[in-house]
Amino acid sequence: MSKKMQDEIDLEVVRLSPPKETAIGVMTQAEMVQLIRKSVHCGAVIGWAHAERFTRERMQGKIDQLDYEMKCIQERLKDAEMELLAAGK
Repeated sequence: MSKKMQDEIDLEVVRLSPPKETAIGVMTQAEMVQLIRKSVHCGAVIGWAHAERFTRERMQGKIDQLDYEMKCIQERLKDAEMELLAAGK
C-alpha cells in the first residue's frame, strides 16, 4: 500500500472517529454496523481511486511506448521510400 493511500485511510479513520470529548466507549450494534459500513465503503473508494490512477499511469506508459515505436516505424518507412526512389533513378 502506498504512503498516500495509507494517509487517506488514516484521515478517514480520524474523520469517522468520535471526538475525544464525546466518546464514552459505548456503542449499540446498529452504531457499530453503521460505522463499519462507512469504513468499508471509504476504504473501497480509496482503493478504487488509487487503482484507477495506477491503471491510467500504466496505460499512459504503454501509449507513450507505442507512440515511440510508431515514430520509429515511420522513419524507417521514409528511409525505405527514399532508397526505393534512389534505386528507381
